[in-house]
Amino acid sequence: MVEIKPIRNQKRTLSNIKIQYENKNTVIKLTLNVRNIHFMNKNAQLRAVIFDVDGTMFDTLPSLSAAANDVLARAGMHEVSVSLLRSALNEGLRPMFRQAIALQSTPVDAVAATQLEIEYMAHYGRRWLSTAPLFAGVSNALAELKSQGLKLGICTNRDRASTHVLLTSASIANFFDTIVGIGDAPMPKPAADPLFMVLERMEISAAEALFVGDSYMDATCAKQSQVRFAAHLGGYAGQPSDLLPNVLSFSGYDQLTGWVLGRLSATEEA
Repeated sequence: MVEIKPIRNQKRTLSNIKIQYENKNTVIKLTLNVRNIHFMNKNAQLRAVIFDVDGTMFDTLPSLSAAANDVLARAGMHEVSVSLLRSALNEGLRPMFRQAIALQSTPVDAVAATQLEIEYMAHYGRRWLSTAPLFAGVSNALAELKSQGLKLGICTNRDRASTHVLLTSASIANFFDTIVGIGDAPMPKPAADPLFMVLERMEISAAEALFVGDSYMDATCAKQSQVRFAAHLGGYAGQPSDLLPNVLSFSGYDQLTGWVLGRLSATEEA
């Protein structure tokens, strides 16, 4: 007969719980990492909306590409078209520039590539960072969602410093309760770690959140976190299948707002 000892005092934070199975003279010890998250429940009350940044709220690819090509041109290298850098941006700012270096017709040695990357980040911060526009309707959507008492967060593969500059330049920083950027969690998207961190800081379960993103990285992160995913079609996904599974795919932010308000209304009537 197998005896399973009960789990007591389960916490929201990551904890190690030893479960001991006894079968006659055989003892099997398992150590499990347990998070107090709920699997996706389409009827759960929505309490928070979490956003990606690049390609979701801000159209940053043009400014990032311009900064990269400025640095490449000064170094006597070939400029790289925006379309060839689109997918790499989903991994972060530095991976996008490394893609630009990798696409050069002549190999670039590691020391030179590192120096160029440093110059790129500095030039982008000075000249291009605050020029990225919000996608149409973002500000109004954030204001409406916040007015409904929802918590708002950010989960991005961009560093928090540059994220804050973008939010401040667009006058939307005050809408957000928490920001998790590259380096904050053990692993970046598409791993679940950064989204779990947002949930923990907000003190909500996965079933109570909606994650809004525009890429395979975002969709996969949401899936692994068991968080509902809304796909922004105007972003930088390579193909439509990259944005699956999702509960909503939208082109305009009024569609996102309408969906969320509909969920809130349905929950109140239930």
